[in-house]
Amino acid sequence: GASVGGFTDCLLQNGATKVYAVDTAKELLHPSLKCKKENIVELLGVDARNLKNLPTKVDIVTVDVTFSSLKSILPNIKNYIKKEGDIIVLVKPLFETDFRKETRFKIINDFEILRRILWDLIDWNIANFFFPRGLIVSPLLGKGGSVEFLIHIRIDKEYLTDFEKIINEAFKDAAKFKF
Repeated sequence: GASVGGFTDCLLQNGATKVYAVDTAKELLHPSLKCKKENIVELLGVDARNLKNLPTKVDIVTVDVTFSSLKSILPNIKNYIKKEGDIIVLVKPLFETDFRKETRFKIINDFEILRRILWDLIDWNIANFFFPRGLIVSPLLGKGGSVEFLIHIRIDKEYLTDFEKIINEAFKDAAKFKF
């Protein structure tokens, strides 16, 4: 969220004193963030999967990636987050699916396919000791009008969560987009 500015700006507006902005893009810090550079450590041109040099463990990690699955990004995050830290990931369904042939690389707004993608991601998280605590539909549609989701994850302990209920509630909220 550094090149578009969303997550980074949100973190700063909500009290973050330092944000490590990791982005594969170079020279793309959003213009609205340029005036806040004293609070932003730019790690541009860096792939989060290969990040090796944060000076400290952090309280929260936000992830907004394109053309990569969260499954390829999350394992490295454990090296940089405090044990009781929070992870917020933006789920872009097209990049989380093994159903790409089925969807023909188009926007996925079919709730049954979305349900399979979300369950697959939740199951993967739990199997890899990332413990989802909650899931909501993103209040904003993704590029091209795709439905996206936000998942809150912790690594410190497993939580008993009724994900079927949470997914159903997220789909009710997503219905407001009328696709």
